[in-house]
Amino acid sequence: MFINEIPYSKEGRAKLVMQARYKNEEGKRVTKTIEVFGYTDDLEREYGPGYKEHFRKIVSDRNAEEKKKNEERWIDVSLDKYANIARDYDEKGEARYTKPLGHAYIAKMISAFRLDGFVDSRRKYLKSDYNLTNLMRLYIYRRILEPSSKLKDWENQKRYGDKMDFTLSQMYAGLQQLARWKEPMLAHLNKLMCEEFGRKPGYGFMDGTNVYYEIEDEDGFRMNGVSKENRRLPLTQLGVLIDSEGIPMSYDIYAGNTNDCKMMRPAMERAREQFGLKHMIYVADKGFYDGKTIADCIVNHDGYVISNSVRGTSIPEQLRKKVLDGSGYCCFDEKGRRQDGFDEATTCYKYKVIDNPGLLNVEDGNGKKKRVKGCGRYIIVYWSSKYSIRAKADRQRTIETAMERSHSNSKSKIDNSHGANKYLTTEVYDKEDNIVEGYKAKVKYDQEKIDDDEKLDGYYIIESNLAGKGWFGDTLPFNEGEECRWREDWGMLQLNKELTELGIIDIYSGLWKIEQSFRIMKSDLSLRPVFVSTRESIEGHFLICFLSLFIVRMIERFTQRRYTVNALLRAIRLFGMNDIGHDVYSITYYSRILTDLNLRLGLGFDQRVYERKDLKRCFGETRKRDLPEATKRLCTTVAG
Repeated sequence: MFINEIPYSKEGRAKLVMQARYKNEEGKRVTKTIEVFGYTDDLEREYGPGYKEHFRKIVSDRNAEEKKKNEERWIDVSLDKYANIARDYDEKGEARYTKPLGHAYIAKMISAFRLDGFVDSRRKYLKSDYNLTNLMRLYIYRRILEPSSKLKDWENQKRYGDKMDFTLSQMYAGLQQLARWKEPMLAHLNKLMCEEFGRKPGYGFMDGTNVYYEIEDEDGFRMNGVSKENRRLPLTQLGVLIDSEGIPMSYDIYAGNTNDCKMMRPAMERAREQFGLKHMIYVADKGFYDGKTIADCIVNHDGYVISNSVRGTSIPEQLRKKVLDGSGYCCFDEKGRRQDGFDEATTCYKYKVIDNPGLLNVEDGNGKKKRVKGCGRYIIVYWSSKYSIRAKADRQRTIETAMERSHSNSKSKIDNSHGANKYLTTEVYDKEDNIVEGYKAKVKYDQEKIDDDEKLDGYYIIESNLAGKGWFGDTLPFNEGEECRWREDWGMLQLNKELTELGIIDIYSGLWKIEQSFRIMKSDLSLRPVFVSTRESIEGHFLICFLSLFIVRMIERFTQRRYTVNALLRAIRLFGMNDIGHDVYSITYYSRILTDLNLRLGLGFDQRVYERKDLKRCFGETRKRDLPEATKRLCTTVAG
């Protein structure tokens, strides 16, 4: 809803109204007047010159109320024939016997992706006295709904049905067994995604994060390394590969002191083997940039899109000069319109291409460094006004820290100032401010260094070897069904589609999807800290987290990404029931999101009161592997 001013008479009077836009039965967008506030001249006399802001606030509050009503409908159940049944409440007024129901949606996803069938087909060969399939279900339920330690999982298993009856030792043994099936399980998921859900694993996004443990000693696997949160605890490195739709494909675990670049190379080979592909395109950020990775892509006839910083020692000074050279840039305003030249006030972004960036520094099998030609490599220099503003703000905070330290006259504080020390310098002065040796040190503010850094604000570079259809005047047709091919004459991977420099930038921009996946794993799924200690248990923990992330991402995809992951998880977690006696249960929470999920997954949780037989019928639907045809078509269309 919004306010609008509508002319109402020939005398020039107008009315202030509240209106809303919606789609009619024919699908056309129409505008409807909800409320008339009055004539504008009368309202101005009554409320003053700021009368519009007054009514905008009223409309804003109304919108907030409507949004809350649509997002959440707390159901006040009329029990009717069960009116004589007394509910049992605790001291806080909450029902004592509230049980979760959100695991029904997770159970449906487990069935849809045949994870239950996968485990069933293998556990029958095990000599175990417990149901490993149900244990896997329990672990995934808990990770998505109530993430906690394995001990807490064991203590709360009865919340998800009578068939959850495991000893603590069985819980750990089952986790380790699931870890041994990691590779075939990932292959199973990827095959299903390609055959039934339209995945085309032409390229993947790769990134890594570290996972900390509540221990102090290293063990060869959990090792002290560079923590992205500056935690002084043993770590392991987690590398995740996702597809272009943001759905996880695979993952690997490395020792905590493993460099990001060394994670990339084995992941490349494993993905190639898993998907049986001739060519792949790897997209990664600057942490994965090194000559050996790029050389591996070229030797294996793969494509790559990898970013790098324009600062630091990794960039040759000659290349940095080309970046700062204003010639050759294509400039665009905020609406994407081409400009004749750069204008600091109106230019939103600009870019230019630098061909033949030079030789690659790589290592041979003996660790000896050598320089090799990079073939068809090129670099796209990109500048963004938003990125520039953010860089200036970040540096300003660093400068403020540096200025505080500049008054300390303490060299030890400068040495320990981390990012701020690059803007400080120490010189030795006498009483007349002449520089002398062996006298008192004075800390100074390095304005020259600040000015040099400011010139690079907003810039970053993207290196690639991808070519598009028709590049260099090429007219050689592609074979039928061929999506890409290696051009030996160019030393580049050519795609069977139009590809511009901005298209390369868009491919790289897709990295936000994996960064979002890491945030989901860390915050919503509580990836860390890890409370298990053995290597196999750690492997099992990561597998459960990966499967949970996969399910959450696919739920998001099934709902056409209408809702955030946080909103989806909140709705699923709040969906529950109260046992009100006599095998009768009342639903405590429902929402528009759950209605949408019922439709997409083909479930029937749409009643306010259930008898036990009704619940059994609904949960029986979660065991069916088929999804509604509309959902499958949607997924295939999106992926294609």
